[in-house]
Amino acid sequence: MKSTSLQTLVFIALLFLTIGLAKGQPVTEITDKVFFSLPVNLGLPATPQRYFVTTDYFNHTLQGNLIDKIRVSGIFTTNLPQSNEQWNNVRIAKSNQMNGQFDQGEVQKFMENFKYEPSEKILQPEFFKDFPFDAVQVKSLVWDMAGIEAFSWGHLDSLRLNKLYEVKKMNGTVPLAGLGTFTNNNIQLIWKGVSLINKELCALIDFRAMDNPLVCNIKMGEKDFSLKGTSHYWGTVYLSLKEKKFEYVELLENVMMEIKWSDQPNSQYVYTTRFMKVEKIQ
Repeated sequence: MKSTSLQTLVFIALLFLTIGLAKGQPVTEITDKVFFSLPVNLGLPATPQRYFVTTDYFNHTLQGNLIDKIRVSGIFTTNLPQSNEQWNNVRIAKSNQMNGQFDQGEVQKFMENFKYEPSEKILQPEFFKDFPFDAVQVKSLVWDMAGIEAFSWGHLDSLRLNKLYEVKKMNGTVPLAGLGTFTNNNIQLIWKGVSLINKELCALIDFRAMDNPLVCNIKMGEKDFSLKGTSHYWGTVYLSLKEKKFEYVELLENVMMEIKWSDQPNSQYVYTTRFMKVEKIQ
């Protein structure tokens, strides 16, 4: 009797894992081909997809003392007619206690039912004309989701299992809708394998970009505000292998900043960490 091939063993192991975790209900057709290439022509889901997005910011001194923490959350809906996306129930909560619980936060009314078609317009000031000028964390929700979607579907034909891929065409400096600029340096993607979440077989796509300059210069009343910093960010997308959607995303970022106000003689140095989760609403 011929020996069992490695591909057959992989197939059997993955099949039993999927059936067991899904309680007897296979979530999709499983073959060993899921390790060799990613589907590049995923179809759109039949219905809009809703996600609960949470981003926690922790601001520290360089000595590690907490200055404050901020939670920005909201419901993000995609796959709407005309390729629109929409935000609802966006809230901001603040605390100066490291281990304290966030309250429900204040609703950002200007974001309620905010609908748009993703495009390069999200980087222009006119796109946020009805937003408070300094609503940086709320604007970042829009920018973050656009970046995650680009990482998810923009390069599937170039990714190979456990091979580093440099996304050179996404590198460069982009405007932040009149707030300043952010420069992406050497964005990298790695397809790490497959996993099961929400009974959906998903590709695990890691993304990362290190040493990214951040510059802001803002006129705030009679004072000038300037910021120079460096960002490092990384994360993972759980991308469905069946439809054009993701089941879960996490993003982490570290930013070191020098902050300067025109009416103050000395700069302030702030170290910010943040953790973002994008969770599917079933």
